[in-house]
Amino acid sequence: MKRLRFLIPTILVIALFVCAVVVSGQLPFADYFTKPEEYYTSTTVPPTEAPTEEPLTQEATTQAPSTDRELKISFVGDCMLGSMLGNAAEGSFNQYAKQYPNTYFFEKVSSYFLDDDYTIGNCEGVLSDSELTPKARESEVQFWFKGPASHADIFKVGGFDYLSTVNNHSKDFGMQGYEDTVEALKSRGLDVGERDKILIREVSGIKLGLYSCSLYSYDYVYDILEKVEQLKSEGCKLIIIYFHGGIENVEEPEDWKIKACREIVDAGADLVVGSHPHRLQRAEEYNGGYIVYSLGNFCFGGNSYPKNETAIYTACFTVIDEEIAARKDIFIPCYVYTGSENNYQPAVIEDQEKIDKIISHLLPSEG
Repeated sequence: MKRLRFLIPTILVIALFVCAVVVSGQLPFADYFTKPEEYYTSTTVPPTEAPTEEPLTQEATTQAPSTDRELKISFVGDCMLGSMLGNAAEGSFNQYAKQYPNTYFFEKVSSYFLDDDYTIGNCEGVLSDSELTPKARESEVQFWFKGPASHADIFKVGGFDYLSTVNNHSKDFGMQGYEDTVEALKSRGLDVGERDKILIREVSGIKLGLYSCSLYSYDYVYDILEKVEQLKSEGCKLIIIYFHGGIENVEEPEDWKIKACREIVDAGADLVVGSHPHRLQRAEEYNGGYIVYSLGNFCFGGNSYPKNETAIYTACFTVIDEEIAARKDIFIPCYVYTGSENNYQPAVIEDQEKIDKIISHLLPSEG
């Protein structure tokens, strides 16, 4: 987990101190430990019970470590950290970003992202400090979204690791805006999904292959299948396709999208996860892989009243002897905002009736 990178040195120091105290008999051992907090919550998979603590003995410390471990990868949908034409009007995302610290936007969900191994989201819109002209669009309804480059820090402190820039708003201000966005994210140490580029990373000892892409019609599938083959040839043990596409504002995936996603799994992808429709769409187990047709919006600066339901999807893999042996799929239903109108602060839903409704929509076969 990402937090362990920072906590391990501290834990070692504390452990040595506690051992000294136990040997000296000056202070009670139990005073120094508290039961770990439960982390993941899901209506589909029970939370894992905290392990029973054992006394710190030589036998326990010299026992051979298990080769089993868990790899957690989390996904969310569209994150638009900007406002129309980059303005900072009252109530806009950019106005909130001036008023609140960077931690504000994901503070109610970041614990999930900081405690997994890799967090994936879609950076929708442009992050740039350049003076840019909006790019003309063919559609009658036209929107251009932009925030300053510093908004990339919001992703960083929120616990993200990978941001896709392959979406219908990443070039709202032309190639300069797109390149500025990629640079803003990379300069914060974030991995970036770029157009027509695969990305390979070793995560918790597993070679992970990712490809961010468009999927606005079935014809896009041919390029995706080529990239899956490329990732397979690179020896990736886990292949993820994170796509942007489909029809907006519909809650059921189109037949052609279902066909395309299943073909991507048949070709060798392990996870196929989408966004763009602004709505949650169902998920399914298919041929050993897993498909989430749309995670909808997550932190969305596009308007004041977006559809107020979303979810975090976490794929939990069991790794044995450096091979993936099993996968558990968890959905955490969330609000997109928690105010009377959009306050750009997603939060985990606690109302059981609303949780059940979202889970039934995501997993109709289990509802």
